[in-house]
Amino acid sequence: MANRSSDPDATERRRAVFAGRRDAPLMMVAPDADFLARVRAECEHLPEPNAQHRSIAELIAALGQFDRIQLAFVLLVERSGDAIDIPALRALRLEFPQVVIVALLEACDQRCSLRLQSIGVHGILLPPFGAVDVRRELAGALPNVPQFKRNTDLMRRAQARLDFLIPSDLSYVLGINHELSLLLKEFDFPPQETRVNIPLACDEAITNAIVHGNGSDPAKRVNVQIYVSHSRFRMRVIDQGPGFDVEAVADPRAGENVMKGSGRGVFLMRSIMDSVVYKEGGRVLEIEKLNPGARSGPEA
Repeated sequence: MANRSSDPDATERRRAVFAGRRDAPLMMVAPDADFLARVRAECEHLPEPNAQHRSIAELIAALGQFDRIQLAFVLLVERSGDAIDIPALRALRLEFPQVVIVALLEACDQRCSLRLQSIGVHGILLPPFGAVDVRRELAGALPNVPQFKRNTDLMRRAQARLDFLIPSDLSYVLGINHELSLLLKEFDFPPQETRVNIPLACDEAITNAIVHGNGSDPAKRVNVQIYVSHSRFRMRVIDQGPGFDVEAVADPRAGENVMKGSGRGVFLMRSIMDSVVYKEGGRVLEIEKLNPGARSGPEA
């Protein structure tokens, strides 16, 4: 495959990928038929999908019928980012990392946008739909070709530490996840941990510290301390809030709590990480994940 930077015709070929190639189908997930009809009426550049599904779970089942998928595109059409089935979307990213996902939404706040991007949604398109060129967005969503080779033996002998002191501003979360994802990849963590699981848990941890811990007060700071080695990942998040009783957080799977938006972050982190521990009255969170793909070798 030619390098994008040296091939002026690469963009046009990428557009052709989802438009006609059998090994790169365009799938659509659109639970709301009325909203989809509105999008079709307003968006001049909405390509016809090879298949349309009413849920992400239905899409996963359909993708499972393929013997081999080199590349596929998914257009997720929903009224609100909050309505997206996050566990199912996470499962899609884990089972089919070669799928490029673009979401077309009527509404998506900053926190929802961060969560979707942390899972691995490549693009989020919002109104006015008449100005949205979906074909162009899909064509530009292909991942970049790596320029440098990794030395896994070197990284088994190394460790890295990062220390961020950030304002109570959600715009910093994706930047931290970007740096973290690069580190995890270099330290030979499996792709599902590098691209989805650990960034999603970190998103929840830092976002909770900013929103619930510091109350989004711009005068307060969040300290994020990260340690990565070949064998494990650890992160410590410290906020300046009043703290909370983690035992009082309701189980989001139980009874009427299923319909509530609170409590899901703590449950999600515990389902992803090997260890989730709150200290100092809830103001300090420590999470850890062992590298399931770690091989024996010296470690600093």
